[in-house]
Amino acid sequence: MNERVALAYKQQPRKWIANIALAIIILFFVAISFTGSTINWYRLANFSQSFNTMIRGIVDINWAFFFGIDGFQFSEGIVYKTLETLAMAFLGTMIGAVLALPFGFLAAVNVVGKKWAKVSEALLVLIRVFPEIILAIILIKGFGMTPLTGVLTIGIHSIGMLGKLFAEAIDNMDRSSLEALDSVGASTWQKILYGIIPNIMPDLTSVSLYRFDINVRSASILGIIGAGGIGAPLLIAANNWSWNMLGTVLLAIILMVLAVDFISSYLRNKLV
Repeated sequence: MNERVALAYKQQPRKWIANIALAIIILFFVAISFTGSTINWYRLANFSQSFNTMIRGIVDINWAFFFGIDGFQFSEGIVYKTLETLAMAFLGTMIGAVLALPFGFLAAVNVVGKKWAKVSEALLVLIRVFPEIILAIILIKGFGMTPLTGVLTIGIHSIGMLGKLFAEAIDNMDRSSLEALDSVGASTWQKILYGIIPNIMPDLTSVSLYRFDINVRSASILGIIGAGGIGAPLLIAANNWSWNMLGTVLLAIILMVLAVDFISSYLRNKLV
């Protein structure tokens, strides 16, 4: 018995040889990638000093800048910019959710069949092709550097993800209510209104809250290219090496993201 086990073990393929060869190839390409890189040795040598200066500045929060008082207008303060960012994310999510609902039905096999569902799914993929930054740069040409551009960017980009998730919720729902409505001769609109929507509403709300959580982070970045929100003061502070201003903005972003994450997680747990 032991001889048969030993023989079977010897006949197994030597995977460790292939693993070692793969590791050597990866290390080789990693080493090659460093050959064309340029390293600023002066900055590297003074990294600890620069890092300590940056950290001391970041933790020195400028509360006047934070609240928009003592020489700052309220509209210039970080509290106002944070509220603007939240408003952009909320309105963008609402627009995306409302417009994604018909796309969700059109991409659901249970509603329109496999053929038309594939067409609608392709449209949703096209909407998701462009990253939000690229979409915002395009919309800025038409709507200018305003929070409206950020709202439209978030809303349009949300359609792609929400529409796909809405369609999956419709396809995975319990069909017993639809079969009951079929038995009494209900029309397609009646099946949607009284059979599908009540069944998937908790999932739709949960997915929309999750997307809102994502959009808050996206809205924080869109301001960097002039689409409103807290991103603009973040970029200005970083470019000017104003570490206390940067720390003030980062504090607001951290508090905002933590609060939104906690609230959305609580609401999702209540719904699902």
